[in-house]
Amino acid sequence: MAHARVTTRPYSSPARHDQRNRTQLAILKAAEGVFKERGYGAATMQSVADSARVSLPTVYLYFRSKPDLVRSLADLVTSSADLSVERVLDETDPNRQLEIGAGILRKLHERSEVVADVLRTAAGGDRNLSREWQRWQQRHLAAVRAVAQSLAEGGALRSDLDVRSATDILYTIGGRETFRQLVRERGWTAERYERWLVEAGQRLLLS
Repeated sequence: MAHARVTTRPYSSPARHDQRNRTQLAILKAAEGVFKERGYGAATMQSVADSARVSLPTVYLYFRSKPDLVRSLADLVTSSADLSVERVLDETDPNRQLEIGAGILRKLHERSEVVADVLRTAAGGDRNLSREWQRWQQRHLAAVRAVAQSLAEGGALRSDLDVRSATDILYTIGGRETFRQLVRERGWTAERYERWLVEAGQRLLLS
């Protein structure tokens, strides 16, 4: 008599999936803390494992290397729905667009302080991080270009500005470096930066 072939499928459950997500998030948060405390160069995968209270093989199960940790941390920071540029584009009033955009940029800069500094400072010596830093900057550029285009299509831009010029202005005043200089170096509060960003955008961009 022929034997019936039994096929098996890997077992997966919502509870196990949730546990994997929690472990992955815990490792990323631990990595962020280690990068902030020790700096990227001095951080090791073992120190991340110790901070996350997991084994080193567990860290490598989720992340291949330190650059992989940084890339994943950058994606975690930027993937939040409340940071989506679509929130700006869905609004039709230009002043509200600038207000929403300023709020998004403030949150982004606050949440990305560690990973953005790692990318900016370590990119010069690491080809992988250099590409990730370029990708970070390109995403910022694409977002502010979309806002500038929306303002232009709504007839809100000053008559002497085109989309390219408006993009350059938004890219500069809303960039990570401007936030760092005003908040970290000059002692502004994040709230003051957000208000200034709205007012500067209104003065420099709107008709």
